[in-house]
Amino acid sequence: MFPRFAPLLLLCALILVCGGLLAGAFWPVRASQQSAQDFSAFSVPIYISDFELFSSATAPPNSGDSDLSKKSGEKGTPPPVFNATDAPSTQARRLMDYFTNALLDNLKKSGYTAARRRGNAQPDKGILISGVFAEPDAKNRIRRAMLGGGAPGTTMLLYVGTFNLARPSEPLYLPATEQNPDSRYGPIISLNNYIPMARFELSKNPTEKEVQEISVQIVHNISNLLQANPAAFAE
Repeated sequence: MFPRFAPLLLLCALILVCGGLLAGAFWPVRASQQSAQDFSAFSVPIYISDFELFSSATAPPNSGDSDLSKKSGEKGTPPPVFNATDAPSTQARRLMDYFTNALLDNLKKSGYTAARRRGNAQPDKGILISGVFAEPDAKNRIRRAMLGGGAPGTTMLLYVGTFNLARPSEPLYLPATEQNPDSRYGPIISLNNYIPMARFELSKNPTEKEVQEISVQIVHNISNLLQANPAAFAE
C-alpha cells in the first residue's frame, strides 16, 4: 500500500520545504520592521562638536560704545555670553563653550545620552552635531564669521548640521574655489546641501537667552529627525 501513497507524501514534503524557504526569505523583512518598531530615539548616542568660530587679534571696541553692554546692566535684561571688553579669542571661546554646554543640558533634560566630542575620535554609531558661524559679505557670499574682525553687520548666522555616524562622513562645508581675502571676514565657504542642516540668526554679542532658545530648537529638530527616520538609526 505504501507505493500507492508515495506521490502524496512527496507532495507534502515539497510543500513543507517550499514553505520553509519562503519563511526564511521573508523573515529578515519582518525582523527589520520589528527593529524599527522597537526603536527608541533616546537610545541613540549624540555627540556635540564645538561650533567653529574665528577670532582676530584685534582688540574689541570700547564697551561704552556697545548698546548691549549698556543694556546688560539694566534690571531684567538677559546677561550676554561674553563681555564686550573681552579679547576676540576669549569671546569666541566663551560662545563656543556656552553653545556646547547649553546643548548638552537641553539634550539630557529631554532624555538623550549626549557627550562632547573631544579630539579627532569618531564613534561609529550615533549622531554628531556640528556647526559653523558665518556671515554674508557685501556680495552676499557666505563667509566664516570672525569676532573682532570689524565686519559691518550686527548679526551673524549659525549653520548646524546633523550627521549619522554609521554612514560615510560628509563635510559641513568646503572652502569656495575662488577666494577674495578680506580682513573683516573669514574665508568664503560652500555649505553642504546633502545633509540635514538648519540656519539660525543671532547677534554678534548674544545673550544667554538667545543661545538657550537656539539650543532648544536644535534639540527639537533632532527629535523630529530621529522620529522621521527610525530605520536609519535602528541598526
